[in-house]
Amino acid sequence: MKNRFIVDNRITNEFVETYTKTTYRIIGKNKHSSIKPCHWLEQRLMTGRNNRNCYKDIFGINSHRCLQNTPSLPFCNHQCVFCWRDIEAGSLGSEFSVEPDEPKEIISEMFRHHQDIIQNHLPLRRYLDNYEIMIDILYYMLINGESSHTLNSLRNKIHVSKNKIERATNLLKNQNFITPISHQVTGFKLDDDIRRCINSREEIEVLINRALTTPDEIMQAHSEAMIPNHAAISLDGEPLLYPKMSEFVQEFKNRSMTTFIVSNGTLPDKINDLKPLPSQLYITLPAPNEQIYKQVCRPMVKNGWKKINESLELLNSLSCRTLIRLTAIKNVNINNTYIENYKNILKKANPNFFEIKGFTLQAKALSIKDRLKSNKELHYYFPDYDFLEDFALRFEEISGFPIIYKNRASRDFLFAVNWDKDKDPKITKL
Repeated sequence: MKNRFIVDNRITNEFVETYTKTTYRIIGKNKHSSIKPCHWLEQRLMTGRNNRNCYKDIFGINSHRCLQNTPSLPFCNHQCVFCWRDIEAGSLGSEFSVEPDEPKEIISEMFRHHQDIIQNHLPLRRYLDNYEIMIDILYYMLINGESSHTLNSLRNKIHVSKNKIERATNLLKNQNFITPISHQVTGFKLDDDIRRCINSREEIEVLINRALTTPDEIMQAHSEAMIPNHAAISLDGEPLLYPKMSEFVQEFKNRSMTTFIVSNGTLPDKINDLKPLPSQLYITLPAPNEQIYKQVCRPMVKNGWKKINESLELLNSLSCRTLIRLTAIKNVNINNTYIENYKNILKKANPNFFEIKGFTLQAKALSIKDRLKSNKELHYYFPDYDFLEDFALRFEEISGFPIIYKNRASRDFLFAVNWDKDKDPKITKL
C-alpha cells in the first residue's frame, strides 16, 4: 500500500511536520532518525543531583547525559496497544523502506541538535531562576502564616509566569516542602516542620541547598549535559530495522559512549549479526504466550512469537549484558496465573536481568482500551506501583530470582537472573 509520507524513497516534510509541536528532533537527510530529551533529563537539570535520575541509574546512567534516540523512528513491525506513538496514523510500515543515512552523519546531527536543545530550549537560566523562585515561594509562605496558596496567588505575589510557578511548586511538592490542601488540587500550604524550624530567607536557602540543590550543582549538570556519554537506542520504532545498526553502535563507541538497544525481539538474525554488540541489549517480552502476544502487539510480521523466542535463545550466547523487559498491562499480560510461563521463559533464555515495568500512560497510550476493543475503564489496564510490587514479590517468591532494585516513579522492578545479586550492576565497559 502506497504511503503518502514516502516519495521517491524518501520521507516527506509532511511527516516531519507531524512532530514539530513536540520535543522530537528529526535527524538526517532522509528523516528516519530522531532524538528526544526525556522527562528525567530535565529533572536532572533542575537539581544536578543523582536522585533525579530515571530507573537506568541502577546501571550507572546519568539522565542528563543520556541521548535518547532512534535510527528507525517511523518503522516498526508491531502495533503494540501500549505504544505512545500515533501508530495508527504515523507508522510508515514494518520494513525499513527508505535509503538509510550514514551512522556517522546521523550521530553528528544528533549531537548538534542535542546541544541546541540544552542551550536554547532547556537553558541554564531557566533552572537558576527556578532555584530562586523556590526560595521566594517558601519565604512568602513562611511570612504569611498558615494560610493556603494557589498557583494563581503565588504567581501574583512572586510576579513570574504560571509555568515557572508550576515548575517550582512541583519540585517543592515532590520534596514534601509544601503539601496540597485536601480536596483543593491547586492549593498548597507550607510543611509544618519547616514553619516551626525556619525563621528567615537565609535559612530557607540553606534548607534548599541541603535537601534539593545549589546553583553550582545546576551549572555543573548543565555543562555535563552538553556532552552525552550514553546512547539509549530506544526512542521509537524498532531500531534493528535500521540496516546499519552495527556501524551505528560502533560510532557511539568511538565517542566513548555506552549504548543500550531496546528491541522487540522479532529480528533474531539482526541480533546475531550485531558487531559490536551494545553495552546492554533489551528484549521486550510482551506476553506469556502467543495468543496474548497477538492481542498485545498486533504484529505485522509472520511468526512473530517464534522469532521472539529465537531471539531469547540467543541471549545466553551473547558477550554483552542482556535484559528481558516485561512491559506490564494489568489484566492483560500480567497476573499470577502467568508467573510459571514467565519463569520458564527466563530460565530458558538466562539473561543477566529481568525487568517488570508498567506501561507508560501518556500520549496515544491513553487509547489502550480502544486498541483492545474494550469497554473497560482505563484504570482496569493501568498497573500502579502497589499492584506491580505485589506481583513482583510473588514472582520473586515463585521464580527464585531476587529483586535487586525498585523505582516507584518509573514503576520499575529489576531482578537478577544470571547475575550475582550482591554484585553492583553498574556498566563498567562500553
